[in-house]
Amino acid sequence: MNFEEKIIQATEKIYEVAEEKADKDPIRPEYHFHAPAQWMDDPNGVIWHKGYYHMMYSLNPDTDKYRAGMVYKTGSSLWKTSEPDWTGGITVWGHARSKDLIHWEHLPVALYPEIDKGEYYIWFGCTAINDEGVPVAIYTSIGYEDRNPTDSAIQHIWFGDDELLKWTPGTYVNPIMTEELHEGNKIWEWRDPFLFRQNGKAYLILGGKEDEEQGGRAAVLLYEAENKAFTKWKYKGVLFEYPDKNLRSCECPNIVEIGDKWVLLVSPHGPVEYFVGDLDAENCSFVWQTRGFVDRSSHYYATNVISDEKGRKLMWGAIEGFQNTSGWNGINSLPRELSLTEDGKLGQRIPDEFRSLRKGNSIKVSDSCILDSGTLELIISLDSGAGGKVKIGDNIIEIKNGAILAENHEIPVDLEREHRVHLFADKSVLEILIDNEEAFTAMLKPVIHDTVISCTGKGIELEVFELDTKDIYTKL
Repeated sequence: MNFEEKIIQATEKIYEVAEEKADKDPIRPEYHFHAPAQWMDDPNGVIWHKGYYHMMYSLNPDTDKYRAGMVYKTGSSLWKTSEPDWTGGITVWGHARSKDLIHWEHLPVALYPEIDKGEYYIWFGCTAINDEGVPVAIYTSIGYEDRNPTDSAIQHIWFGDDELLKWTPGTYVNPIMTEELHEGNKIWEWRDPFLFRQNGKAYLILGGKEDEEQGGRAAVLLYEAENKAFTKWKYKGVLFEYPDKNLRSCECPNIVEIGDKWVLLVSPHGPVEYFVGDLDAENCSFVWQTRGFVDRSSHYYATNVISDEKGRKLMWGAIEGFQNTSGWNGINSLPRELSLTEDGKLGQRIPDEFRSLRKGNSIKVSDSCILDSGTLELIISLDSGAGGKVKIGDNIIEIKNGAILAENHEIPVDLEREHRVHLFADKSVLEILIDNEEAFTAMLKPVIHDTVISCTGKGIELEVFELDTKDIYTKL
């Protein structure tokens, strides 16, 4: 079976599972982006190109088992089929495109591992147009032989056609980055390339941890392109060290320019964080002034950020933690439009396009109501000194004691002033944005139909929109 036939077979297998199981699962979210079926993970290779938002994402076409393809989770830190927690299968990049951020056209699998060369897992990466005008995908490549995943990663490149529909591995140039770049400086947990430009030059950042024997910190490493094809790179040095010396690594780093500042995002084996500061890539310098959480939840991880034709900075994250699914597991967050507040904090809001999903006017909830849908947008307005509860089916959002409580987690807020809390409920997941700054992603006890919405307490106003989620997905 040749390479193209393997891609077709994997795509057909995914569609078959979608038809038999995933499409019939009543708890699967609808307007949050998801694969047709099976286990999906990090958003990768997100790019705006020729009128489309392209979404590529980690996908195991062989199973919907939770964390399938995350081989570094094995108990002995070796991956092989004899390991007790071996998940099976491979990791590919699934692919879809959209003109409006809402309606998605599923496309054939984009990137498929070169198994005959020992590659089984295509992990986190990015997509860009190189300086020759050719689309490229750069990612961390992993094999499953008896190697330690903390120190054996390499970075590969693929080349795409002008429509991003057909991709070819850079077999004769891969790997484009190995540990030899570091000239003897040991980097552990080295993975997750992300490309950006500054002053006309192209750079990559990758996450890792400096030499453990020397007490090295989790870090973000910087590299500069040495040719227009982006197949040769030179190591610039450590761009950022995480303040906590005990952190394992800085996974999935992104960096994006907003106004006159740069925002560095890291997924540090915990809630995703941001650091706002000044970047001088030429001199490998990032000096941060403010920091905070992108999302305080353990369900939100592995961000990917793009700039679109409107100049917006849009961010997606992977959402994990679903239970009792059938034929699927894992989705993406809604895109969040990024900005900076006057005091240098990260602002994030859901793009205006999502207002088009609203079915007519909002429903003002003074006590309770019953809605036929589990796909909802809710807006909670809190007066100074507010306190009480909002219920979505069997799920409770509580406002008390200087915090908003969701899924047994406290999100600190100053209840001595007014707030606007924006919630997006989608069957089994809930995204919460407070004042377009604080964010939290929660798992829902499923809400499917005949959903009771109630509001009790003082100083709380609630309005709800039902959302029309028909025909979100098509297939090429």
